Formats: sequence, C-alpha cells, structure tokens
Amino acid sequence: ICESPTDEDFRWFPEIAGSDWLKTMDFAMRNFKDESFILQFLSPKVMRDMKFFCIRDDDREKALEITAIHEDNGYQQLREKLAAQYHLGDRIPNIQVQKINVQGDRSLHLTHQQHNRKPLDKDSCDSVLKHMRRLWGFDVYLESMDGETLSKSYCCTEKSNTG
Repeated sequence: ICESPTDEDFRWFPEIAGSDWLKTMDFAMRNFKDESFILQFLSPKVMRDMKFFCIRDDDREKALEITAIHEDNGYQQLREKLAAQYHLGDRIPNIQVQKINVQGDRSLHLTHQQHNRKPLDKDSCDSVLKHMRRLWGFDVYLESMDGETLSKSYCCTEKSNTG
C-alpha cells in the first residue's frame, strides 16, 4: 500500500497510500490495538489473497449462511466481523453485583447479562464462583440473563463448596 499503491489502495487508504512505509508502521504500532488495526489497515487485497469470507452461525437456524465474501460489498463487513473477535469488551462476561443480603445470610447475588445469547462456560463459572465464595466468605449466587429471561442459575454455597 505504501510502496506500490494501486487505485484501490488510494480509494481505501488515501492517508497512507504512497506514504513512507516505516513511518506508517510506526504510527500503526503506537496508535492501534488489534481490533482498531484491523479496521484501519486490513486491505481488500489481503482479504482476496486469503479468500476471507464471513459466516453467520446462528444457533436458532439449521444452516450456516455466508454473509460476506471478498468483494467490494463484503470488505467492510469482513473487517468489522474480524475486528469484533478481538474486542475485549465482547469477550469478557458482563457480571454485576445485583444485591448483598447484609441483614440475612450475607449472600452475594450476581447477574450476568449475556452478549449475543452467549452463555457462560459452566466449568469456568463454577470455578470462579468457588473462588468468589472463598473470598466473600458467604454463599454466592449468579443468574445468567438473556435479555429479561433467566437463562441459567449458578450457586456456590457452604454445602456445595467441597474443595
């Protein structure tokens, strides 16, 4: 893109096409995280050369669907979908303290809000709740919510904490 830009490079990367590659790389390394780097610098040529395409895998559907391919209409969607895989905010579960029963059994109640209907991994959840109970000193309860619907309940009580 920097050393031998094409018309496509000038269209997609007007700020860097034909520029000094070393300065461009230094700028990219210093200023972009994984997902923003992909959004800013993944070129259509690389997507074509690697034959990228985007698949929608919806657990509510029987079949997979190809939603974008390496052509003009699909490049932006491909970049966005690939970059989203590196976005930490989408990979880290959103778990909030719902309430603490200070006057009663001192239990801690947590709520997990699913992102794109993605459930918690049961083994990881059980392990984390076990550690939370050890740190908290009292029972810990977690409700995983898909929107307003309760998807799954987890708990770690004194009786269930066998480790």
